[in-house]
Amino acid sequence: MNIIQKERLHLRFKASDYERISSLAYSMDCSISLATTMLLTSGIRNAEIFNEVVDSELVRLLDPERLKRLRIIQKYINKLNGDSKISIFQIVSYVAHEVVDTTKTMHEKVNNWIDANIKNIE
Repeated sequence: MNIIQKERLHLRFKASDYERISSLAYSMDCSISLATTMLLTSGIRNAEIFNEVVDSELVRLLDPERLKRLRIIQKYINKLNGDSKISIFQIVSYVAHEVVDTTKTMHEKVNNWIDANIKNIE
């Protein structure tokens, strides 16, 4: 017997994102809540979509030079790993878990980690 426990999740969207989800819900003839659930479920189940979304957010948040350095670190790690490739999201996730300094924002943590690790490659 498979029991599914449901929890309520509260999210806030930018007005433009809400409008897009609302349009999707209308075209699917379902509620906005159901359309959001389907989008989240699809994104979580499909790692490629999830990584692409997170990577695009990183591109928006990081300055071009740091993003370039992060990609250099990613290529270096992937070269060492052989067949097993990692995404930029996986690196940032690692940084978030490894750097436990709560006085810094995620952006500061990633920037500091990039600066410290690029030295080992260059």
